[in-house]
Amino acid sequence: MKHAFVMDPIESVKPWKDTTYFLMLACKERGHDVCYLDQRSLSLVHDQLWATVTWLDVHADNEQPFSVIETAFIPLAQMNAVWLRTDPPFDRRYFYTTLLLDFLPDSTQLVNRPSGVRNWNEKLAALVFPQYTPNTRVTNNVEDIKRFAAEQGRVTVKPVDGFGGKGIIFYQPGDSEEGLTAATHNGRHWVIVQEYLEEAKKGDKRILILNGKPLGAILRMHAEGVELNNLDAGGTAHPVELTERDSEICQAMVKPLIDEGIIFAGIDIIGEKLIEVNVTSPTGLQELCQFSNQLFHHEIIQALE
Repeated sequence: MKHAFVMDPIESVKPWKDTTYFLMLACKERGHDVCYLDQRSLSLVHDQLWATVTWLDVHADNEQPFSVIETAFIPLAQMNAVWLRTDPPFDRRYFYTTLLLDFLPDSTQLVNRPSGVRNWNEKLAALVFPQYTPNTRVTNNVEDIKRFAAEQGRVTVKPVDGFGGKGIIFYQPGDSEEGLTAATHNGRHWVIVQEYLEEAKKGDKRILILNGKPLGAILRMHAEGVELNNLDAGGTAHPVELTERDSEICQAMVKPLIDEGIIFAGIDIIGEKLIEVNVTSPTGLQELCQFSNQLFHHEIIQALE
């Protein structure tokens, strides 16, 4: 098979923890051809999608994870699989990337389907399953947030297009409004406002899902003196088992994920509440493989084979 990874520059990859690199390594170990491209290199030749790609050797070596074979301008329809693995934010460029990828033929597998990535905002998608989410408001109005906080006590406020824990603040009645004004960009930007979950102090669970079924989970724990559990915010990963509630949430998501063409996803759970559905470039795969001593990265590639 030929696999193309639409991703951030390989110079920025941290091979000791990067999920995209780990998937590329599994491709190579299974005898597939691998290339990468930046989303800016995409172009349409009439109705055919082309891109400048860089073919790679991928090595199990943190010091030299990649070596370049050659660069070429090719039609992406030659690919058996195209992976959309560019990190968020899902901005205008990302949006247009998904529109361009829609021109690929059905013979090319897309991970994940561009329309599914467009439809499933990673913060809002959890509300497709309201029975599993914390009490939530989506608003750009500071007074709405204050009223909700008066009902809930402490609340978590995060930008609707946020990622990696960036832009998250906490608010409770009596706090200054300055943080809310900044978060909503003076009423011009929507935010997700949720009841604060005390269970967050014990970490949050990232469950990786393949074709609607959970592979397993890791527990992300915050660094000392930090509230956010995100690994990008200094958190650390720990082994954890799925609970009956986790399995129930995953089961409820099987059909919607498959219907949207979301082959590989990562959901975040705090306590027994669904917080986010990550469909752009879910992470945590290396840690899950290490904790479980299983080759899930190979299982994912095998599912495409």
